[in-house]
Amino acid sequence: MTKAIVVGAGIGGLAAAMALSRIGYEVVVVERDDTPMPDDVEGAFEWDRRGAPQVRHTHGFPALIRVILRDRYPDVLAALVAAGVGELSIMPPSVSPDAPTYARDAEDLQVLCCRRTTLEWVFRRCALAEPAVTFRVGVGVAGLLVGGGGGAGPLDVRGVRLDDGTELCADVVVASTGRRGDVPGWFAEHGSDVPEEEHPTGTIYLSRFYRSAAGAEVPMGYQGGRRAGLGFVVAGADNGTYSATLAVDARDAELRAHLADPDRFEAVLPLFREMEPVVSRGGTPMTPVQAMGGLINRIRRFRDASGAPLAHGFFAIGDAHTCTNPLYGRGSSLAVLQAVLVVDALVAHPDDRDAAARDYETASATRVEPWFDISVMTDAAAAKPAGEAVPRPAAEGAAPAPRLDLATLRRIAASGDPELAVIVARTMSLLVTPQEVFGDPEVLRRLADAAAIERPRDPAKPPRAQLTREDLLAAGA
Repeated sequence: MTKAIVVGAGIGGLAAAMALSRIGYEVVVVERDDTPMPDDVEGAFEWDRRGAPQVRHTHGFPALIRVILRDRYPDVLAALVAAGVGELSIMPPSVSPDAPTYARDAEDLQVLCCRRTTLEWVFRRCALAEPAVTFRVGVGVAGLLVGGGGGAGPLDVRGVRLDDGTELCADVVVASTGRRGDVPGWFAEHGSDVPEEEHPTGTIYLSRFYRSAAGAEVPMGYQGGRRAGLGFVVAGADNGTYSATLAVDARDAELRAHLADPDRFEAVLPLFREMEPVVSRGGTPMTPVQAMGGLINRIRRFRDASGAPLAHGFFAIGDAHTCTNPLYGRGSSLAVLQAVLVVDALVAHPDDRDAAARDYETASATRVEPWFDISVMTDAAAAKPAGEAVPRPAAEGAAPAPRLDLATLRRIAASGDPELAVIVARTMSLLVTPQEVFGDPEVLRRLADAAAIERPRDPAKPPRAQLTREDLLAAGA
């Protein structure tokens, strides 16, 4: 039987392990953390995942991950629903059921309302149930086993060397080591350099989870924005839980300290109308205010300038390949996408390691890298002084594309163009890339027209005062 090693038992690694086992691979998952498997979703929320410190922060699971599970892992999707994960439609209400693609769009445009810990717990249970998947826990990977005599050309990866000196041989190695994993060091040991492009997000996150009162519904998806220099996200999750995250400029120690105080964190939330789902429910906090820093946008390219792969039999997925600002809620979905891209490349080229490596990197460049680009661009726009322009991707010869931010989405929703609303919903759900949308001149024209629409102000409602940093610091003080 063909053998594979998956390094890392996070969401991407577990998805890869299941997918590989289902095409006939014998899979060993190597995971540094050695903690007991929780008994249920609430135990999973307390899971000590030292290798994944982000698990108790807000996570988004847009339509892409649900579509992949529906089409490739229907048993996993069923297990998630059975564990209390909700499926929430984000189909634009302006779209008529008589529209030609309504049924397809309505089925695709559903998001998962879920805690990261619940998703990972269900994935782990499903992976453990796979007869061809075994786990090696409590030990990390120190490097790669490489065949051949070295020299020029791609590394011929044939397994891994563990921290304890054990060597595990395999035909395929999948690295799902997260953003802190030392994949470039593994390559450097064999004289190969992995090019990286990195952009700090410049933010620190502060998150808190809540539980609704018994019987209260939590019918919210993942939404957020930015105001007064503060990013904010609210997300519904499973089994009556939901969360709020505030993203503060990493240089603003005063505001960070203010928001880290639980009472002041709670006092700031009502200043943002988008946080109304958190404020109005009056839920019970489940966690303290938890901070996370060191957040980056980073991409590693595992091929040289000519397009030749740096290695055969090696695939990096998730944050080991491409990190994006977690404020946008894309990381888990892109990791699962890359897991299936690996399998697709191996199925297409079962006996050609070079072609499989090329196909995978090409697919990642087409379907994953655009989200790195848009994250970098959006972060750059947020860091610019008000009114200063930021270049936006556009097709050659076309006008610059409107940014898909919250204000633009509101104007598009007010445009009365239901087809355009679906296009935007599919883009924000990662089902199509911004470059695909921006590459269509007709869509570009309609986006620009819709973004230019100014919604008339209701004279009965007084204009909302502009929120300032001073307002944030005064809240709860």
